[in-house]
Amino acid sequence: MAARPLRDDLILLLAVTAHVSKETLEEQLAAMDLSVREHVVLNAIAEGAPTQLAIARKAGLDKSTLIPVLDQLERKALIERRPDPADRRARVVTMTDAGRRSLTRSTRTVTRTEADLLADLTPDERTQFLALLQRITEGRMADMKVPGSCL
Repeated sequence: MAARPLRDDLILLLAVTAHVSKETLEEQLAAMDLSVREHVVLNAIAEGAPTQLAIARKAGLDKSTLIPVLDQLERKALIERRPDPADRRARVVTMTDAGRRSLTRSTRTVTRTEADLLADLTPDERTQFLALLQRITEGRMADMKVPGSCL
């Protein structure tokens, strides 16, 4: 069997795209004293994930990855954690006003960075590309267990 050209290798293309995208976004968010993980966690809270477990599930982070991120966000006064009155083992996480302002700024940065990274695509192609990635990750891949975190 003949080797396939590397430009046709799905895993390589996805890996390079993910790496370049994450590194570019990390650089942009660093100017705001945020990491990609911190932005994603703030976003998960804003989307209605009330507990650490719900945040971990929504953000695709395991506990050993999430807890240090929450610790850092708490030190930055962007979130608060309190025991869940309904379940003392659980912690309810809420965003502070400073956290909401930070998320608003970081979301603008993410949007600009994504637009720049996808500048070679038309607006319709961007929409289709995102829809296809969502379909892949929310379909068959949603049931796959990935240890740790991809972020």
